[in-house]
Amino acid sequence: MLTGLAVIGVARFLQQRQDYENATARSYQREIVARDNLAQGNHPAAARATVISQQQRRQALRDEISSETRDTALLVGAGLIAGLTGAALLFTGLISSMRRPLEDLVDASGRLAGGDLDARVQVGGLSETATLGSAFNEMADELQRRAGERDQLDRMKDEFVLTASHELRSPLTSVQGFAELLLLEREKLSPKQAETVEVILDNTRHLVRLLNDLLDLARSDAGRLTIRPVQTGATELIEDAVRTMRAQLDARGQALSLEIEPDLPQIEADRDRIRQVLVNLLTNANEYCPQGANIGVKARRAGAEVEIDVIDDGPGIPEQQLEHIFERFSRGDAGETQRVGGTGLGLAISKSLIELHGGTIGAESTPGEGSAFRIRLPMIAPDRVEAI
Repeated sequence: MLTGLAVIGVARFLQQRQDYENATARSYQREIVARDNLAQGNHPAAARATVISQQQRRQALRDEISSETRDTALLVGAGLIAGLTGAALLFTGLISSMRRPLEDLVDASGRLAGGDLDARVQVGGLSETATLGSAFNEMADELQRRAGERDQLDRMKDEFVLTASHELRSPLTSVQGFAELLLLEREKLSPKQAETVEVILDNTRHLVRLLNDLLDLARSDAGRLTIRPVQTGATELIEDAVRTMRAQLDARGQALSLEIEPDLPQIEADRDRIRQVLVNLLTNANEYCPQGANIGVKARRAGAEVEIDVIDDGPGIPEQQLEHIFERFSRGDAGETQRVGGTGLGLAISKSLIELHGGTIGAESTPGEGSAFRIRLPMIAPDRVEAI
């Protein structure tokens, strides 16, 4: 409305200027006529009076137009200021009505990207932002639906792997047992028969290891991978794992050294599971390192933890593979050894087991110089050792 008044004021100003100019022109015309009469001597007194009155008339017109111009300018200025203020307020309100829904949408998008599938926005504001909000909510609903379906498929997969592994492990164990019995009577077998039984036994052992890995992986995914920790001596546990692997490493002419710090503290661990991790690390070193390689196991106290290193001077692990070494189904390049089999699950399972113990496991490697795997397990405080 004030903007309309400003427009009217401008029109009024233009009209006032036109009226002023017309009145001034008429006044000059009357004065000119009066001066002609005065020059001709026609009614000189009246002519002089007319000249004086017209001069006074023009002065009055100037005063009047100045006052009216000032009033009109004030009106126009007030209208323009009010119009600009109103436009600014309208623009601010428009921006605010757009900004709030967009800020909510950005926040919800961040939460959705972070894994919060319940993130939604309140649909409102301008039609464009309301349409955008509705589209976002529909997308979030679809993602949540698909995530639910994926979780259900994962549960079905885990249940299938668990069931199949349980069902297959019993007959495979029987096959392995009979193959081992046959080898105990090798002298009764022909060389070809003995070789066949050895192949059967090797493949059966491989399948048993594969099933055990799949079982552990399925239990881990289903949250069923458990440990039964008890107070145990770290030294005895490490020596047991080394003793298990020594014959296998000696068979390839690989030197195995053991360095354990005296009086290593007690740890609370599932002996079988930690032994499984250590044997897996030593098996990897045995398979990836060439004949005559040096493999070492070192253990020491590191603050409130026991630190166990499995070190070798083998071919090492390329940097691009080292980043994914603890991911499932990840396997390093066997290089020239060509002996490495397995499923690529051992290190992934080892990482899960160590983390269940509240510890950490990591790897360092320099290609061409060797690799080092480091395990850290929390030790038992001395007062707890006495209490257990």
